[in-house]
Amino acid sequence: MPIAQNTQLYKLVKSLKKSEKRHFKLYVNRLESNKNVMFIQLFDKIDRSNKLDESSINGLFPNLKSTEFANLKRHLYSQILKSLRLLHTRHDVDIQVREQLDYAKILYSKGLYLQALKLLERILSIAKKSSQEIIGLEILEFQKMIESRHITRSRTVKNKMESLIEQSADFNITVSRTSDISNLSLMIQGLYIKMGFVKNEKERFLVDQYFQSNLPKVFSKKPGFYEEVLLQQSWVWYYYMCLEYEKSLEHAINWVNVFEENIIMQQKDPDLYIRGVHYILTNAYYLKDESSFTEWMKIYQKFIKKNNEKFNDKTLQLNFIYESNAKLNYSLLKQDYKSGMKMVEEISRLVPKFRLKLDSHRIIMFNYKFAMISILGQNFEKAIDFINRILFLKKEYLRADITAYAKLLNLISNYHLGNYILIKNLSPSVRKALDKQGEMNNALVQVFAFVNKRPVKNQIKSDLEKLKLKIESARHDKFDKRIFNYFNFRTWVSILEKNYAKLKY
Repeated sequence: MPIAQNTQLYKLVKSLKKSEKRHFKLYVNRLESNKNVMFIQLFDKIDRSNKLDESSINGLFPNLKSTEFANLKRHLYSQILKSLRLLHTRHDVDIQVREQLDYAKILYSKGLYLQALKLLERILSIAKKSSQEIIGLEILEFQKMIESRHITRSRTVKNKMESLIEQSADFNITVSRTSDISNLSLMIQGLYIKMGFVKNEKERFLVDQYFQSNLPKVFSKKPGFYEEVLLQQSWVWYYYMCLEYEKSLEHAINWVNVFEENIIMQQKDPDLYIRGVHYILTNAYYLKDESSFTEWMKIYQKFIKKNNEKFNDKTLQLNFIYESNAKLNYSLLKQDYKSGMKMVEEISRLVPKFRLKLDSHRIIMFNYKFAMISILGQNFEKAIDFINRILFLKKEYLRADITAYAKLLNLISNYHLGNYILIKNLSPSVRKALDKQGEMNNALVQVFAFVNKRPVKNQIKSDLEKLKLKIESARHDKFDKRIFNYFNFRTWVSILEKNYAKLKY
């Protein structure tokens, strides 16, 4: 089992806060027999470690067989989870409802079905308020089962059975449609990860057909909370990958407005709320809509400040990703690269804090944006450092298009450093990588032509004019404009125009 692996256990132990570690010790020491048992010794060993040292951990119990040691790690893992469940029950509505449902099942198994029904009635109300349709349906089905097998006082309540059946039918429809829309959202997101932005009319047609064929044909007159949010999320992804940022922004705002109409859900599912605001900010950034970006950034930060102390580790991690990304985008939007470089230094120092929880894709995206700001801030050596962190990463990752563009940014950085021989050697493979992703267009062809040519004083102005013309042409093209999602080529050209006299000839 995966949990028997040292890395999984190590990450879980290292993710614990001081309060959670203290609660775990109290939890396992509640019985005298648990004191100084081996799994507590193993916990202490991992907790004191600054890095994963498998030989040291394995050597703690030299007399244990490998299967016994695997069972010990598995036992520690499960004990930590049980402790965390007890600790977080009072803070998480989902856990509370499921715990009460378990209690109702225990009461029923003891023959106390009237008490079980009373408890189910109470938690059904909580499930409705917090839009927990799936568990709400489970509660209703349990109620119906009890009513069908026993003579209960519910029979004396007018229309009680009819109400149960009607509620069950409503929940069933909501759950089914929410599942369909959730599938749609997941599929269109997966398509974007695989394809990236649409590159031509053929891809636009294929994406449109794919989306429309999977879009539910019938919608609820009174959709459930998640049914509505996931539908808006699906439209956001669809328009986003089709480069229609105005419409994507519109649906992202609709997504967040669903939360505004269900304030309790901002507390229950803050991750989904800040994700919605993240896409508002992302679309506003691509639209160069500084006014909307600034307005929504204030809304985002106000929400974070108000609720930060209530956030769990997962939400704090997402906030770090989304807020950091927004701050970097704001410096790019304002073309304030001096502040941007300070932001790069600040965020890059914080990334190690989340190193155990950030996947390789997130780290790549941060390093890519760091490199982009470094180039536009004319710190080309620093840019190459960040690019190398992407290119030398051994783990597999999702976005091959980012890797291809990172290689192009590497050429641009080396051009400014005068490494023309290196550019000549690397250029064919970089162009091949971009061509493989279907990214090559007239503007990028001209970029390659420019960086592959050692600047000559009498020709540099003419070469820059050709480059500028192709870049401007791409900006107004329906599909070629996507290259500006990866790098601000216009600003780069303006830097070249200002600094061409300083280039090494």
